[in-house]
Amino acid sequence: MKSVKIKLLRKGMVTATEVKDRMGRTLLDSGQLITEKNLKTLKAWGITEVNIESSEEPQRVLRKEPATIEVPPAIIKEQDTLFKFTDRRHPAIAELYDVCLVRKVQMRQGNQ
Repeated sequence: MKSVKIKLLRKGMVTATEVKDRMGRTLLDSGQLITEKNLKTLKAWGITEVNIESSEEPQRVLRKEPATIEVPPAIIKEQDTLFKFTDRRHPAIAELYDVCLVRKVQMRQGNQ
């Protein structure tokens, strides 16, 4: 059993223990195969580590440099208004903010 950071967790890995949120609710059972949907769920609930059944050390994934997109100030203002009552330092909220921002930029570019 190894504890794996969420960024290194990959689909196909198997949980060694139950994965619970901060309130103790079970998100994944022990012995469950990790799927793409599970990865999104874990990120959304702010899970940072998962115990997996594997004798192999997870391999580091080489990430591409994130693409820089130009975000108009109007979109940032609109986004900040929608997220004004949230803690953007929380990993799940930060990820949600970024996903929403990219999606809005893509939608606006598609409408032009």
